[in-house]
Amino acid sequence: MHTEAYTSLLTVEVDGTPLPAELAGLLERGRITDASGLPDAFELDFVDSDGTLLQKASLRIGSVVRLIASANGPQPPEPLLTAEVTALEREDIGGSLRTRVRGADRSHRLLRNRHVAAYLDTTVADIVAIVVRRAGLSPGTISAPTAVLEHVAQDGVSDWVFLRRLADAAGCVFDVREGKLDFGPPPDAGDAPDGAEGARDDPVVLQYGVNTLYLRATVTSAEQVPEVHVRGWDAESKAAVVSTAAARTRSAELPDADPARLADGFGGSPYLSGNGSGTPADQDLLAAALADRIAGGFAEVEAHILGNPVIRCGTAIALTGFGAPFDGRYTATESVHDFDSRLGYTTTVVVSNASDRSLFGLVSASPAPADAPLPGVLQAVVTDTADPEQRGRVRLSFPTRSDDYVSGWARTVQPGAGDGRGWALLPEVGDEVLVAFDSGRFDRPMVLGNLYNGHDLPHGGWNTHVASGGRIERRSFTSRTGMRLEFVEAPGDERVELSTSDGTQKLTLTQTAERGIALLAEGPITITAKQDVAVSTSSGAVSIRGASVAIEATGALSVKGATLEVAATASADITGAQLTLAGSGATTVTSDGVTTVRGATVLIN
Repeated sequence: MHTEAYTSLLTVEVDGTPLPAELAGLLERGRITDASGLPDAFELDFVDSDGTLLQKASLRIGSVVRLIASANGPQPPEPLLTAEVTALEREDIGGSLRTRVRGADRSHRLLRNRHVAAYLDTTVADIVAIVVRRAGLSPGTISAPTAVLEHVAQDGVSDWVFLRRLADAAGCVFDVREGKLDFGPPPDAGDAPDGAEGARDDPVVLQYGVNTLYLRATVTSAEQVPEVHVRGWDAESKAAVVSTAAARTRSAELPDADPARLADGFGGSPYLSGNGSGTPADQDLLAAALADRIAGGFAEVEAHILGNPVIRCGTAIALTGFGAPFDGRYTATESVHDFDSRLGYTTTVVVSNASDRSLFGLVSASPAPADAPLPGVLQAVVTDTADPEQRGRVRLSFPTRSDDYVSGWARTVQPGAGDGRGWALLPEVGDEVLVAFDSGRFDRPMVLGNLYNGHDLPHGGWNTHVASGGRIERRSFTSRTGMRLEFVEAPGDERVELSTSDGTQKLTLTQTAERGIALLAEGPITITAKQDVAVSTSSGAVSIRGASVAIEATGALSVKGATLEVAATASADITGAQLTLAGSGATTVTSDGVTTVRGATVLIN
């Protein structure tokens, strides 16, 4: 390849029509940026003396602009970008008008659409296709893990952030070319040539003294780690899950430098992430992606070279002639193609896992998108309690986020929970609950507890619980059918009460001077024991009262007291197969009426 194969002439087409020559000649500068993690963007600066260029060129917001690098020889023109106009600017510089046109490829639409959605029992590839089509793009080549995911949440973030989240978790990247989105493993620096042919023969070689105008290469041990550990919690097995990945990166391959060796040289410790999902396969992918991202910072390049439209974001390039440890293979993470009517055509190539020098921030007038963790807690409504795994989980809707979204199965906080112990109080379908999120992830909800509201009130209303002065006089627990346990602490009325739904059966423990217990039932009361039953009082009286009282023993019946009195307001009958009436002292039988002693034989001694 000739090192100056392309001219400074940038061909501009608007809605499929090339700019007329008189308008194309007014282009002072054109700049196209292609950065990892952001839409491709462009910026065109025109001299516009009479302020009519936009009308003459039919340029308006939404116009489709195609930008093509013009060849200097037999090579065909090289398309650089097809994009949509998203911003127009007019400047007065010392009495000279300038017009600036900005835009981005169609993937910028992914940043404009925010959704709360759940993707159920599907693969990453299927989710990507759904999101891409919804944004008006077409799926390109999609290569992603094939595991079927039970529930994936999009929590009100843009489609771009959501796709980036999927890509990060799967160790993938995505890119849009000509309206098609490709999703798959990142390019590998190992695909670059070894540099033996040189820049004159290979367009992806950056060679000292041949096609580089400026170059800064850095190899650093800063923030490098020997390996990455991702830890998560598997609630099913009640055990930690730890995934480990060695430090390696696809973004640079240098014969004389390696991120793991650089970290070991200073005694670096592993990088620890506590955001694992608890699923080994998912965590392994996340650990590998984190290791690649961190290790990618060990080698960075920024180079200004002669204009070269072949080099784009994701292109594997080779550095040669700069010496060790810098010579080697790299993957470009950003390219900027600059067409200047005075300075010609140059290309800036960046290799960096962190830097963002793109035009997108200018085009969108907003900072780059961030995938921040979900802060705080949210109110939710329980939609399902039939946990198929019988683990006491529930499904939730979030009315403040969406009318349609339903979460995956969420664990519930249970006081004192442990093996065979603790509370087991699940919320009901329709209950309002307060939800927190594990590691700030919307797809990892945990129910902290139920909430009362203006519709759902405690039994009896709040006025029975809070006195006029603000003192709490009642604390209670009520079941779904109305059975209640109440602690009443009103002045002169302190008691614990256990009652059925209609209040007809009650057990009351009073906290008074008498410290009494009252048991009330509208129906019969039965007390059954397989062993002894004892009723006693140390100094009080025991009273049994009823319309009819029957005491029956299948064995012996013993009635004993210091004195014994048996009285009946009407007749009294004492019967038995044999009857003995005896006194250890004097015995007296008296009657205010007639006394009759009768038997088959009457013996009086």
